[in-house]
Amino acid sequence: MRIGIDIGGSHIGVGLVDGQNLIKTCDKFYSPEDRNNMEEAVINIIDELITKLFEECNISMSKIEKIGVACPGTVTDGTIMSYNLGLFDYNLRERLESKYWKTVKVRNDGKCAALVEKTFGSLREYDDCLFINIGTGIGGAAFLGGKLLESKKYSAFEFGHMTLVKDGIQCTCGKKGCFERYCSIKSLKNRIVKRLNLSSSDFSGQYMRETLMVENKEAIQPDVDDFVDYLRIGICNLIDIFEPEAICFGGSYSYYEEYPIFAQMKREIYRDDVSFNHSKPVIVTASFKNDAGIIGATLD
Repeated sequence: MRIGIDIGGSHIGVGLVDGQNLIKTCDKFYSPEDRNNMEEAVINIIDELITKLFEECNISMSKIEKIGVACPGTVTDGTIMSYNLGLFDYNLRERLESKYWKTVKVRNDGKCAALVEKTFGSLREYDDCLFINIGTGIGGAAFLGGKLLESKKYSAFEFGHMTLVKDGIQCTCGKKGCFERYCSIKSLKNRIVKRLNLSSSDFSGQYMRETLMVENKEAIQPDVDDFVDYLRIGICNLIDIFEPEAICFGGSYSYYEEYPIFAQMKREIYRDDVSFNHSKPVIVTASFKNDAGIIGATLD
């Protein structure tokens, strides 16, 4: 058995994994205090969740083969640089290996989720395909000829940080106008909060999907239209570059498949005037939903 850890922009999830099977998971959202000291919070939350997992499953670390970690940002030899998490030159692998005395592998979260979808999930039948993880930020991965494209330097394929708007909204990465500043679920939430004049954005994605966006459909439609329009531009840029057979959407956006916003996006992407070769790749959502990062982190 292996431990998979998914460090997200809003919470950390930890799971006990056997092959492609997720035996048990637990998670914890960051508190305001955690965000003030993320270097310590990440280690403390991981330790708390692993302890809880072991207690609930009645096992010990001696049963664990290795630990895999999925996290946003650039990962180099176990060291994280993540603007969304506020972690810079943070050697997570070294910290976890010295704490648990197990082999630890740290990878970009988009690559981890992509690997499990390509190996076991929605992309397993396609050789040329894209995985686009949309949540607090936007990450992803590309496969050509069935192989994951990887660079020698850094994590690469940072789809979320291609520029959509010249001198646009300031991004945490230092650039302006990045894809994820217009098309992440966080950006959609911020639009809805502003449109509805809400006092707080402290509500779940499920509440936003199932309640806010349903009860306020007409009021927020201009924001949905903008979101989908920018998403279409970003996705069609990627289609023109990679010419994929299929595109898989993961992260919290994968839960929107049955909602009007997803159908609207597909209609826009399938227009004849938005991509060079009028390509219409198969559009699917992640089979493993938000668990893809946890499972994918444990793959070799």
